[in-house]
Amino acid sequence: MELEINKKRVGITTITGLLSFLVALVSLAGLNIGLLLDSDEFPDFFLVKLPMVGLILGLIGLVTKGHSRLYAIWGIGLCLFIFIFTFMMFGLAWVINPKP
Repeated sequence: MELEINKKRVGITTITGLLSFLVALVSLAGLNIGLLLDSDEFPDFFLVKLPMVGLILGLIGLVTKGHSRLYAIWGIGLCLFIFIFTFMMFGLAWVINPKP
């Protein structure tokens, strides 16, 4: 019995998936730095624009054939986490009653 050779190139990643992952990491780092420094201006660039670019790049990297989609999935997951975190942070902040 001979083993079948898998013709799919699993080791090669897509550039868009890798860029999506890197953009998500930069966005997450910028968000953390903005929260730690407690600045008056909240970094809109790191909350909306950069994760949106990462999400689009991740979706493009997800539809490629014959390449590994690992970084695209991680990039999409991190970008969605940033969007959900932002929504939960602002949504739950509006629920707090400052004067009981």
